[in-house]
Amino acid sequence: MNKTDCKFERVSNVTIGFFLLIIGVMFTLISIMIIPVIGLLVAIPVLIISGIFLAAPRSKACALIAQKTRGALNN
Repeated sequence: MNKTDCKFERVSNVTIGFFLLIIGVMFTLISIMIIPVIGLLVAIPVLIISGIFLAAPRSKACALIAQKTRGALNN
């Protein structure tokens, strides 16, 4: 794994998180108007999963690479 892979990892997590957030908000709006109970049962987990993707920490490998590059810059 290299620095480029780590950058794409974070971008992909944020992209998936925003995509799921948009879908969750759409499900929420539709569920309020059309099918309240069933729609919210679908919308709430999608919103929770989008929050998980948006707040996802770096993988251990990327954290080690970032730590090594910071150490190299400080020396």
